Amino acid sequence: MPKLRTNTTLSKIRKDGRASIIIRATFNGRVDLYSGYNIKPNLWNASRQRVKQGAKADGIPYNIINSSLDNMEDFCIEYVNATLARGEVPSVEELKRQFNYNYKQGKRDKSNEFYYLFDKFIEERKMSKGWGQDMITVFNRLKLKWQTYNPQMTFDSLSTSTMDGFKVELAKTMYNDAIEKHLSYFKQFVNWARDKNYRINPEYFSYKPKLPKAKKAVRYLTLEELNTIYTLDLSHNEALDKVRDIFVFQCYTALRYSDVAQLKRENIKVGEDGNYEIDILTEKDDDRISFRLPQRAVAIYKKYQDYDYEEDRAFPVISNQKYNERLKELGEAADLKGEWIDYEYRLNEKIVIRIPKKDLTSHTARRTFVVSALNEGVSAELISAITSHSVVASMKPYIKANKRGTDIVIDAINKVSGE
Repeated sequence: MPKLRTNTTLSKIRKDGRASIIIRATFNGRVDLYSGYNIKPNLWNASRQRVKQGAKADGIPYNIINSSLDNMEDFCIEYVNATLARGEVPSVEELKRQFNYNYKQGKRDKSNEFYYLFDKFIEERKMSKGWGQDMITVFNRLKLKWQTYNPQMTFDSLSTSTMDGFKVELAKTMYNDAIEKHLSYFKQFVNWARDKNYRINPEYFSYKPKLPKAKKAVRYLTLEELNTIYTLDLSHNEALDKVRDIFVFQCYTALRYSDVAQLKRENIKVGEDGNYEIDILTEKDDDRISFRLPQRAVAIYKKYQDYDYEEDRAFPVISNQKYNERLKELGEAADLKGEWIDYEYRLNEKIVIRIPKKDLTSHTARRTFVVSALNEGVSAELISAITSHSVVASMKPYIKANKRGTDIVIDAINKVSGE
């Protein structure tokens, strides 16, 4: 089966000196999908396939346009995945039809209130501080899941049987944890519509999905494994060297990748005692965290101190998706051994999943920090202050991964929880 390829580019230049931004999708044929945006060619970054920073098209800022283009490309990918999951063969003709339905809103039949409002909800939330590109993508895909399940969906149809049916639809491509999370996301949209005085089937609000919970291993690295990665010779691979540095920096600071990506030089200062200190508002929780940087984190920061990055950022950053893809390469290069065993559920079916240790993710770094600190007898309360984890609920799973100092850690947890 061929793989979907997308290439976001410009059409031919028109007489007014502008060109249309199009998404060229190739899969069992080729089709040009018109984004609805028009721009002068000198404002287009052909290598990044996005509008240049600071530019505007028809008064719309570059970041809004680029965010929309991300959504459109994700829509194409989700269409192919959803079609294949149903055992059908995707076609570029059907992709174009669904794309035009979703993105040419002026021609849409607005009597389809449910999906029209879903679009409005996403557009409104785009302007919220807590909504990054990842969350926008999640909700666009969630809308597509509903369209696959029932193209004529209405708020009156939101019965318990409808929700159970949608739960089964989600289970085609998701485990229970993800199903529960997406149902929770969907509830945000329904509550938003209710607040706007749209009538919702009252049966929906009594719906409670009954889903067995997954049993997952805490995926972390030992200090020996972390040292293997830190000392790995990557002089032959500059891109992977940068990814390794950011990953190790995460391991020693417990910062989420979203926070490292936004980290600026002004967030790291040298104190009166000569130590480097970090002071940052976290992207996800808007929590302020401040602490002294470990020596290895300082060394990594200094390595990039003389480079000039966009918006005075501290590190060279790539998208979260690309970062996690490169981390798999890093795990391979470090030749990490062993595996984690998870027990997932798809509805009521129990599934054993074996994950090689070399399949690193950005979350592995944060967990490595937590487990290492617990192993050294650091209290859960102190770890929570640095990592923005909730004290008890988030710390308890990590105790099972602890190899020494267990009594100290359990005492710390009991003290925090009042037990």
